[in-house]
Amino acid sequence: MTVALTFDAGSDVGFTAMILDTLATNGVHASFGMTGLWAERNPDLVRRMVNEGHTMINHSYDHASFTGRSTKKTALTREERWGQLDRTEAIIAGLTGATTLPYFRPPFGDYDESVNQDVAARGYLFNVVWTVDSRGWLGWSAPAIAKRCVERAAPGVIYVFHVGSQSQDGPALQAIIDGLRGGGYAVGGLPDVLAP
Repeated sequence: MTVALTFDAGSDVGFTAMILDTLATNGVHASFGMTGLWAERNPDLVRRMVNEGHTMINHSYDHASFTGRSTKKTALTREERWGQLDRTEAIIAGLTGATTLPYFRPPFGDYDESVNQDVAARGYLFNVVWTVDSRGWLGWSAPAIAKRCVERAAPGVIYVFHVGSQSQDGPALQAIIDGLRGGGYAVGGLPDVLAP
């Protein structure tokens, strides 16, 4: 019974250091949905993530909706989508030597069959959304986030959290890990629930 913790990094630094400290203390290797822009602005934190054994997920360069659904804009072309992917991959590879392959997370969770085809053509075998949203980005308190995440645990669940200061996901993390382990779950990242 394993679950995956994923953290999206696209806004501010927020609780990133606290999250990394908590993961390290608990021996958990999670996955980070990384925008290229965030990686450019926070190279030391990205290096720390990779050095501490966390997996990178390509979350586009600047969090543009690939379909335009959530932003009410025109869908990106195949070339624009590839540009978003390739730019982010190059930034992370340049900073860390690591790759985001084979994991892609669509900004806003917006995707359709054309997005799946376009990202697969670039080697992204997994278009990874989530099974449980912590709701931290909606301003929920840390205890409410922890309660929601532990109650919704099930084998193979993929949680989505955010590192930014708008979300109390960082402060909730220790209680989530404790609750999951107390329920008999192993806690890891995407490679632990999605075998490439």
